Amino acid sequence: MPQHLVRLSALLPLGLTLLLTTAACTRTPDSADVNGTEPTAADPAPVDSVEDTESLLALSGEGLQLVGDQSGSTVTLAFGTEIAIVEDAVTGLVGEPTESGENTECGSGPQMITQWPNGLAVHAADGEFIGWSTRPNTDANLTTIAGAGIGSTRGELEAAYTVEVTETSLGTEFSTGNLFGLLSSPEPNATITDLWAGTVCNFR
Repeated sequence: MPQHLVRLSALLPLGLTLLLTTAACTRTPDSADVNGTEPTAADPAPVDSVEDTESLLALSGEGLQLVGDQSGSTVTLAFGTEIAIVEDAVTGLVGEPTESGENTECGSGPQMITQWPNGLAVHAADGEFIGWSTRPNTDANLTTIAGAGIGSTRGELEAAYTVEVTETSLGTEFSTGNLFGLLSSPEPNATITDLWAGTVCNFR
């Protein structure tokens, strides 16, 4: 796993903690238990569990991802998640937002857009997380799990993903699955200048 993903404190807000909680395992009785007798075979030696000390924040075409720093387990804050949960997670990582307000001119309808100092913007509508975007000057450590972020080259992007590049009114635009962005030029050494997923507020 790339080590340049943004780190998130293990002390997460209550709502997010509930989201990350997994169901306890239930032991299935074996044949001896069903017959009412104790198993005669020795229990297998316990396997050492890997405990995460913190989570890493990664960008995704499906939302934002929390990746355990030791286990590599991944939880997605998917689009459609209650926006308060997402905002609490990001604020716990990078501090208070630099600005937040409603944009009523977005083509898809009004959006609440909240921006943090690291350059990440979260987009919301009707109380739900609908998209994220990053712009020039975003922290280069904020990337996808594959390492794609602002400043990555076209070559690095294409080494990690199957990419379609087209010229649009926005510039040299690329897409890969549900991940979208802009390149500084069509050249092989071009760099990513903008990156987004979900429903955002781009003016074409």
